[in-house]
Amino acid sequence: MTKLRIIYAGTPEFALPCLKKIYDSDHHLLAVLTQPDRPAGRGLKLQQSAVKQFATEKKLTCYQPIKIELDFIQKIKELKPDILVVAAYGIILPVEFINIFPLKAFNIHGSILPKWRGAAPIQRAILNGDKEIGVSIMEVVKKLDAGNVYALKKELRNIKFTSKDYFEILADDGAELMLRHLHLIANNSNLVSEKQNDLEVTYAKKISKEEALVTFAENSDQLINKILAFNPFPVVRASFRGKDCKIYHAEKSNIGKMSTPGQVLIINDELYLGTIDIFIKINEIQIVGGKILTGSEFIKSYQVKPTDIFTHAT
Repeated sequence: MTKLRIIYAGTPEFALPCLKKIYDSDHHLLAVLTQPDRPAGRGLKLQQSAVKQFATEKKLTCYQPIKIELDFIQKIKELKPDILVVAAYGIILPVEFINIFPLKAFNIHGSILPKWRGAAPIQRAILNGDKEIGVSIMEVVKKLDAGNVYALKKELRNIKFTSKDYFEILADDGAELMLRHLHLIANNSNLVSEKQNDLEVTYAKKISKEEALVTFAENSDQLINKILAFNPFPVVRASFRGKDCKIYHAEKSNIGKMSTPGQVLIINDELYLGTIDIFIKINEIQIVGGKILTGSEFIKSYQVKPTDIFTHAT
């Protein structure tokens, strides 16, 4: 088996499982690319990406270009890499950079391609109420997420799982797929790929905070999908007694229609929220600035009454 000379490009925690597997493998991890440190948190202190933190801990060579330009391409080319592995890197890779890798560049993408090309595939799949969810290994080409698919794993979507859950699940699944793919390349095996059907392409645009505001025009399925899709970011928001609150988790109930969307219902110390069709059960909720509470804890902490009502976030 040939020991591949690998450049790894990734930024958030989604990129860690594959990076760790490559680090633990017999392959040569020449360098890691990740986004520059960004201001984050209330104090807006510079924060390192999850990938940089791992690279620093393991004393790996780590580059953080703002943009990939010719001088940087030359620097990487001098390392004589074989292959580029990408997972949620978040910086455009020019063709001039992709072309320096003789064994090509491959990306872990969190969707069943050609569905949900783009920045937020997991969130969009959940928001759309997709029955299946999955992860693809595709070749990196000039056009966004348009390369041939070399491996794919999909499963029925668990209707209680959030984007946060699926970030972890699909990151692990993608890492397994990528390591198998690298093993095939290292053993000079015959690679089989499938061209994406352009007629089936959908795009997963970046998530905005405005999308997470409850309108109370949503039916129960739409609101639950929104709540699950937008956890951990940006988290669905409504208003309770004039204060913004975040709803982290909810599920369907069999409690029938009420006339007022936003109306509170309390049954057996559980919190239910009215939609335009049926009530949904609220499992995790937080008044902004407070603790994340279960529905039952929220009822007790805020002395919630059936006359209370949730409204649009302020």
